[in-house]
Amino acid sequence: MSDKQLLSIHEANKRFNIWCGAVRSGKTFASIEKFLKALKHGIPGDVMIIGVNRMTIQRNVLELMYKMLGFPAPASKSSEAKLYGRNVYFVGANDESAVRAIQGATLAYAYVAEATCIPEPFWKMLQSRASLKGSQIFATCNPEGPVHWLKKDFIDRAHELDLIYWTFVMDDNPSLTEDFKNNLKKEYGYGVWYRRLILGEWAVSTGIVYDSFDDLNLYENPKHNPIYYIAALDYGTINPTCCVVASVNPNVWPQICVEEEYYYDPAKTGRSKSDAELADDIKRFLSYRPIRSLFVDPSAASLKVELRAKDIPVLDAINDVIQGIQITSKFINGKNVLIHKSCKNLREQLQSYQWDHKAAERGEDKPLKSNDHAVDALRYLCASGFRNGQFGGEGEGQSIDQIRKYIYGDNNPNFFGPPSDYI
Repeated sequence: MSDKQLLSIHEANKRFNIWCGAVRSGKTFASIEKFLKALKHGIPGDVMIIGVNRMTIQRNVLELMYKMLGFPAPASKSSEAKLYGRNVYFVGANDESAVRAIQGATLAYAYVAEATCIPEPFWKMLQSRASLKGSQIFATCNPEGPVHWLKKDFIDRAHELDLIYWTFVMDDNPSLTEDFKNNLKKEYGYGVWYRRLILGEWAVSTGIVYDSFDDLNLYENPKHNPIYYIAALDYGTINPTCCVVASVNPNVWPQICVEEEYYYDPAKTGRSKSDAELADDIKRFLSYRPIRSLFVDPSAASLKVELRAKDIPVLDAINDVIQGIQITSKFINGKNVLIHKSCKNLREQLQSYQWDHKAAERGEDKPLKSNDHAVDALRYLCASGFRNGQFGGEGEGQSIDQIRKYIYGDNNPNFFGPPSDYI
């Protein structure tokens, strides 16, 4: 381990202990090492491991933690386990209703993964549940905006509270090669995601959302032989409906080529189309292409019925806006996704899609809801077809070793981004 990791393990003796900073910086490994020491040698009592949902707990915490222990992780659907004679509960906290899941609990220790993604009311309730003498909360996070509640009400007040935190960068993870670190920096390019996920800064989201989109993201002639096609659709009744279709070859760069867009704007034609008419249009639009999946806005229930009736393989899109923007931004910056020059609406919206500066002042990452239907369709495509920003598949249920293989791009230097001399 690095000096920073060892120091954090030694110093994490406060009520609140927060490992913050860049991606792949070693903060999770160090925090789990300290967490396990506390479970083995600390005060008696129940324990809770918290994440955005049960899947992220498995992927981001349990797979690594049990590998460190040397035995298999609990089943991915289990809600509790035994460790060092303790009851260990797994709780997903993706919205404020999750507060009910921990009411009444009394905890010796809690471990929170992705703390900036946890609702503030849940964190407040967790504070009251860690009520034994010597109880501790261990948490990891990537930075968000500078007025995020965790930054403003806790980290910035560390001198007032029983709290310690550390800021990690990739150089604090000795397992990373210089080539990998340089390639990851290139993937995130510049702007808000670079500042947060590479530099570990609490940076405000301002300006153009996809600020690294440029002419290198455009193409005219085919760039690869597709292995399969996927498509995504943003649905509107009085607003435009947009569908984009992409050819995909995970084994070469660029991996994703958006070939064509369908765009119907009722404001320009003077009438809205019925779901049946839109489904007919989409069927013709997809035409000869063997579509593996069409990812559709989960709220478009009636349109999905019509599309499925036409034997189109419809799946609900992943509709986490910020996660989707982050994945799409990464692909755009790395030139992993290219847009055909004929996709006029998508090109224009990528160049004009902006963060809401008023929301940023409130500590929220939120894009302006204006002229965004094509970029929403692209976000659905990237986030749903390549969950977690990986090109090896949808990423669900994969082990840490499998995900690491995708990240490092074993045996294929172009598997996860442009050549090393691209920039």
